[in-house]
Amino acid sequence: MLLKKIIIPAFWLLVFMAVLSPFTELAPVKQLDSLEEWQKPSRITALNRADQEKVLQRLAYTQPLPAFKGLPDFNRIADTTERKRSFFNYLRPYVKRENARLRALRQQLLEIQDKKQKHLRMSVEEYAFLYSLYDEFRMEVTETDENMLEELLRRVDVIPESLVLMQAANESAWGTSRFAVEGYNFFGQWCFREGCGLVPQSRLEGQTHEVTKFDSPAASINSYFYNLNAFHTYEPLRAIRARLRHEGKPVRGETLAAGLGAYSERGEEYIAEISGMIRFNRTLLEE
Repeated sequence: MLLKKIIIPAFWLLVFMAVLSPFTELAPVKQLDSLEEWQKPSRITALNRADQEKVLQRLAYTQPLPAFKGLPDFNRIADTTERKRSFFNYLRPYVKRENARLRALRQQLLEIQDKKQKHLRMSVEEYAFLYSLYDEFRMEVTETDENMLEELLRRVDVIPESLVLMQAANESAWGTSRFAVEGYNFFGQWCFREGCGLVPQSRLEGQTHEVTKFDSPAASINSYFYNLNAFHTYEPLRAIRARLRHEGKPVRGETLAAGLGAYSERGEEYIAEISGMIRFNRTLLEE
């Protein structure tokens, strides 16, 4: 009898939680203190502590940082399909985390845009949030207007998993390159300060670049997202993405790959290669 009294309430509690779970997922918990140092806004120091916290909550990641795991030795996985699946599974949580934050930021920007179009007054907190994003996404703005907000929306947007994972696979030889193994650099990202990374063995005389060395896969993914969403080099990619948004079409990796002409010296050949890899590995990418 006692066991029955315990089991029945427990059963209904589980049912209640199952019914409630879809709604709780709609309001993800903000991960305070989750921003990298360069992402933390400097302009909010003029606000009081309560408003500073509100702005930081707006900017924060909505998913926790995945537990750190060292890079697996992908060369030891003999089965090709399993090796690819393992590579995708290793990086995918970091990609999802970046995109989840971008969706949350973008939704807030759309709400601000709607407010401005209706000529409603913005709060100090909303202005601070807006200018914090101008700084983060490399926009020098003294006075915001509709054009500046539109440009910011072109930058604050997701990068499809398929594109991120395929570029990572291509640039890091499926996680086996020296730069991936020694520096978590999956995208061939360069730096130009002596000691900032790993010196390429093929670097020509007179060249000074190094390949950036990261402390974690999260930092590498974060830097890749920042480069594509902020640097002028990738304006073609952002233009394609903005056009898809305007036309109400899905933002797909294969379509955005057409904007990567400046990512590699191989130009169109590189675009075709990435697009082909996405098509060939589509089944694994959609798991």
